[in-house]
Amino acid sequence: MKILVVHRQKETVSQVQSVLSGSNPVVLHTESGLDGLLTSRIEHFDLIICGTDLPVVTGFELVRSIRTHSVNRNTPVIFIADQVDEKTQHLGNALGVAGMLAVKDVDHHLAEIVSERVKPESDWNDLLSGKLN
Repeated sequence: MKILVVHRQKETVSQVQSVLSGSNPVVLHTESGLDGLLTSRIEHFDLIICGTDLPVVTGFELVRSIRTHSVNRNTPVIFIADQVDEKTQHLGNALGVAGMLAVKDVDHHLAEIVSERVKPESDWNDLLSGKLN
């Protein structure tokens, strides 16, 4: 599974990698919304996980742009926020995100959302190692 994680806190990125380690993810990390946006416009991912409060381009702006101008327009997105309040939930639903998690819930619910909502296109480890069948 190939995942783009756009989040300013490296601890959260490590937490995501740890939770999803059973699926042997290939994780690309950017810290700003702008870098995440540029990356998502040129490279396909099975999943995008992003924070809502990002430098330069917010997570909401990032997803809106991905949905209109990107090779990832149908890629599932999961928001990770400090708190998931009614406004955040409403904006996420309007953007069609696959899930929204508070940072404190990543360990408990991320793997569940990924297993229900994300279907990897290829075995990225085979692609990277040249072991295609």
